[in-house]
Amino acid sequence: MIKRTVDYLKRNGIASTFFAAAEHAGMLIDDLRYGLYLKNERTGEKELDEQRHDGHGGVRISVLVPVYKPDPVYFRQMVSSVMDQTYGNFELILADGSPAEELQARKISREDERIRYVRGNPGGGISDNSNTALGAAVGDAVVLLDQDDILEPDALYRVAESFDRGYDVVYTDEDKYVTGTGRYISPYRKGDYNKDLLLSNNYICHLFGVRTQIARNVGGFNKRYDGAQDHDLIIRCCDAVGEDKIAHIPRILYHWRIHSASTAGNPMAKVYAYESGKKAVRDFLKEKGLCTEVLDTAHRGFFRVVYKDPVPKDSYVIFADGKLEPLTDGYEEILSSYLAREDIGIVGARIIGRDNRIVSSGYRKDPSGRIVSLFHGKDHRLPGYMNTAELVMDVEAVSKFACVIRKDLLSCMDGNSYRICEKIRKKGYRVVIDPKVLFRIR
Repeated sequence: MIKRTVDYLKRNGIASTFFAAAEHAGMLIDDLRYGLYLKNERTGEKELDEQRHDGHGGVRISVLVPVYKPDPVYFRQMVSSVMDQTYGNFELILADGSPAEELQARKISREDERIRYVRGNPGGGISDNSNTALGAAVGDAVVLLDQDDILEPDALYRVAESFDRGYDVVYTDEDKYVTGTGRYISPYRKGDYNKDLLLSNNYICHLFGVRTQIARNVGGFNKRYDGAQDHDLIIRCCDAVGEDKIAHIPRILYHWRIHSASTAGNPMAKVYAYESGKKAVRDFLKEKGLCTEVLDTAHRGFFRVVYKDPVPKDSYVIFADGKLEPLTDGYEEILSSYLAREDIGIVGARIIGRDNRIVSSGYRKDPSGRIVSLFHGKDHRLPGYMNTAELVMDVEAVSKFACVIRKDLLSCMDGNSYRICEKIRKKGYRVVIDPKVLFRIR
């Protein structure tokens, strides 16, 4: 925590650090509650036993683990978490890229016929190692697992269910495991697929699964993005399939281990990975014909995409209500720049009150059908849950009082904000919120 705070302070200054620390203090309290909640959320032994005996096993899953000089204890725990899965139709591929052959990995592979040891390119890097594993996979689908992390016992069962229902890409929720304490913290409850959030941060991360042929068709793991090779692969796999083929499983099935050398525990452990992530996003958009600059935000591993392609003024209309005071210089240019992407129809700004609290920063419907204002009432200077309050993302609706819309969608500007954006989404366009463009109620 001290390392993270010092690193943040050096990059962002005292004021920003104060608000980030205030948010983090609340998260520490939430973590204490989460430890109790997790016990109740986990699948019970009776249901786990039913899973083991229900005969479900149509999709063969290859679990890909790049191996590099692993800690023996953590490595054994990772392997055990795979071998204890209630779903039996899998193979565990240990792709060893250690400078000297990893004898413990080879020895473990002899313990069960479902474990396969393959020798990778020593010193070739994590992408080479991961491609070795992908090349060796014989499963219908692959899932990605780090050598020191842990799966819940029903992780593969639930992932396989989604593949059996016809999905091509699957991801789950995750948390972090504090080594040596038995504590689980920082649960990440993810929503359904969100392209712009994925371009801002690898929110999908763990556990990620994709049909094997799709992973191969997009080129597998790219060494150019070592450290963020999974982010690059996930972006490309999601882009290659229809969004209706991407499944989110709203259960925490992956535990990301925190220790001194991990990215989860030490923000300085893999600084190069953040640069690789920015390159992966920029290059993906470049291949789509877009000129962009991908910038760091206050938080490591979280990015802001700036679109550089000119957007003709006669192609959009800006709405800025006279009761709102713009706080962001060049707000029209910033909001309209997103329309360089043909899939975006309307872009909204954040509206705050005179007390600096959020009034409007996008909307969605909750399970009961009620329209919810995202981050409503939160101080706009706080980063929010998993820093998402600061990130550009897709939403169901934005305020019609501070937005830019494509001119050819003006016929949709009838009704309340949610109804307008609903019509835009039905036409196949995305609705995007940029929380860094601010308007304040006068």
